[in-house]
Amino acid sequence: MKRARLQKIFGYGCAALTCTFLGLSSVAGAQTYGQTGTQTGHSDRRNDSGNRDHKKSNKFAPAFGIGIGIAREIYRQRELEQVDPQYVEPPATYRPPKRIQPKRIKPKRIKPKRTAKPQRIQLPQNLPVLAKAKPRIYSIGDKPWASETDFLIAMTPGLSRPDLASFLKEYGLSVLSQTRVGLIDQVLLKVAYPDDLSVRRALQLATDDRVFRAQPNYYYYPTANADPQPVSLFAELQYAFDKMRLSQLEDGETGRGVKLAVIDSGIRGTHPALSDAVASSFTAFPDADAESLNFDHGTAVASIIAARTGMRGVAQNVSLMSAQVFRFGESGNMVADSFDIVRGIDWAVSNGAKILNLSFAGSKDKFLADALKRASEKGVIMIAAAGNEGADAPAAYPAAYEDVIAVTATDEEDGLYSFANRGDHVELAAPGVDVLVAAGEEGYGLQTGTSMATAYISGSVALMLEREPQLDVQQIKDRLARSALDLGIAGRDPEFGYGRLDAYKAITNELQSSNEVQADTMSDAAKVTKALDFSGDVPEGDVPQGKGAEKDM
Repeated sequence: MKRARLQKIFGYGCAALTCTFLGLSSVAGAQTYGQTGTQTGHSDRRNDSGNRDHKKSNKFAPAFGIGIGIAREIYRQRELEQVDPQYVEPPATYRPPKRIQPKRIKPKRIKPKRTAKPQRIQLPQNLPVLAKAKPRIYSIGDKPWASETDFLIAMTPGLSRPDLASFLKEYGLSVLSQTRVGLIDQVLLKVAYPDDLSVRRALQLATDDRVFRAQPNYYYYPTANADPQPVSLFAELQYAFDKMRLSQLEDGETGRGVKLAVIDSGIRGTHPALSDAVASSFTAFPDADAESLNFDHGTAVASIIAARTGMRGVAQNVSLMSAQVFRFGESGNMVADSFDIVRGIDWAVSNGAKILNLSFAGSKDKFLADALKRASEKGVIMIAAAGNEGADAPAAYPAAYEDVIAVTATDEEDGLYSFANRGDHVELAAPGVDVLVAAGEEGYGLQTGTSMATAYISGSVALMLEREPQLDVQQIKDRLARSALDLGIAGRDPEFGYGRLDAYKAITNELQSSNEVQADTMSDAAKVTKALDFSGDVPEGDVPQGKGAEKDM
């Protein structure tokens, strides 16, 4: 391309010279013509000597201009006449160059030379935990999951009173309340957090030889979605009796002689539906003022189980026991802590309860787990609400413990309650959406939640034990599983468990089961629980376990 430009410039130059020569010839001719004119009298006599010099210096300018113009016109015509280049095929004998692949050279593995023998080192006994995944804590909205003012301690069995006093003085601890829990054979202390002792440091007291276990005082909440909606009484509102085939039972089956404890907010015994229904009661707040107590949730649950007038209870003549462990907390919500729930359960079991209705939910709790395990060993059937926090919520306790039957809620069309918790620990379903309950001082309303579904299962188990009091815990679980109407995925699933209970089939022990998949029953091995350890619950770090750790569930 550079060569073509040089050729073009050279051509322009030659053409310019040629045309300049032609231009000069033209000028010379013009000058000759001018001289002839002067001789004939046509010269301009008015030009002075200055004008004559100027004409002489510019006489070649027209020549150069004419030359350049002619040269450019010549080359423009040549460019228009140029022919497009023609491409030809390469000869048949042409061969493209071969691509040579580079030779692969395998690197040699160089063995390191050992300059010294490796030496074993002694690791420290207590390695620091650099990063431990914290399990999710069960929570209900923005409600607190544990007390911020106190925690629980169980002392080593056999510790003397002087040693206990010395321990409390050494750490500057103040005992707010204490109780002996016969189920776990422990003295449980509710201790205030000292001002100069962090939460994490307080829970590290578990490493002291005098302490069996230290843990947060967990909070639990009723599993009902809202206050009951007032309604007029109509028999069709109690659709659960037809769904569970309870209406097909004989009138004489009422749960007589079976003790059933409702661990809740207390039962309003003055309500017409429950008049004279409560056989015995316990309260964790003997000195509480009336404003801090609310009987609504416990009364609603109890009315499903044992209502006698105004509405129909599942087991109208059951021996109803009321353990009041819930009251209004500082957050303004109905709440119960680990300390009071364990006390209520211990009272119920020690007074002969065969069934525990646990319509509440919270976090995993070692003291509560131990109490429930011992109750199960004594033949107590424990039935708990799965929770109302939705599909993505972690497992709620106590429902997720192995010894407890976890119950979810369904509606009139056997659809799953949308806010019910899911999980492999869910075992049964029962009506719990818009079910009729006792509400207020003497009214009735519609209530929704897994709490209500739990009450239907508890009442049904009471009828089973009335017929066959010799049934043990595992026999009850197996029969409930065989008597469930399979819903959702075939067999047991995380939403409905084994399905919605057919109470008539369970109580009368009909042999045929609606479940197609019955390979696993409600055995402890089939129960799947979520491992929520309180060491991950404390925001400030991990907390070492005391000597009670080997008994943790």
